[in-house]
Amino acid sequence: MPTRPPRRFAHPTILAAIIAAVAAVAAAAIPVVAEVLRNPTPRAAPDPPPVAAPASPPAVAPTGSPVAAPGSSDAAAPTGGAAAPAPDPDVRALGDMSELGDFEGWSAEPQQVAGARHETVLAASPCWLNDDFTATFVVGRQYSRFEAAVGIADDARVARPLRFTVLVDDKPVFQTTAGLGRTRPVRVTISGATQLGIRVSTTSTDQCHGDTVGVWINPEVHR
Repeated sequence: MPTRPPRRFAHPTILAAIIAAVAAVAAAAIPVVAEVLRNPTPRAAPDPPPVAAPASPPAVAPTGSPVAAPGSSDAAAPTGGAAAPAPDPDVRALGDMSELGDFEGWSAEPQQVAGARHETVLAASPCWLNDDFTATFVVGRQYSRFEAAVGIADDARVARPLRFTVLVDDKPVFQTTAGLGRTRPVRVTISGATQLGIRVSTTSTDQCHGDTVGVWINPEVHR
């Protein structure tokens, strides 16, 4: 029986080419694998939590005042100025009290005295020497003190002093003089008085109506 010739492997040249190709493929794959290992695919970052939308600002009225939201029970407060302080019941302006007579020759118009404007005043301008203007008010034994300041108006044409007198029940209890550019304080006890009088008198024959105006500044009585 004839013998089968021994099985030969592929030609050495072909085998060498195959080995070389396999080696080349392996060599090309190594850098790719290394890069993958060095820089793994990053995980996707989780989505950020939802952010609430900013609240809408309150509606604004034409005047710029906040307007309450519909359905709200809170309405915007008025934006007026601060409330005026309540008057002191123990203090009363003399000009607001009952006056005996017709108040002839007196004025309550604002006056400027010693460089300052005064809104609450009682003023008179006597004429000739020993002439005077007197105003008498009913205080009814309800007050203990009278306070004021006195001076002459800055627009005096004759800058001579005037005399100022306080009378309690028709009797003089206080007297002072005041000239241009100065004021003098007045503080008189009137406890038990029924009437209170104030007087402005001339000190010279050079003074007459309108030349020099005597001013009682903020005259008031206190309990």
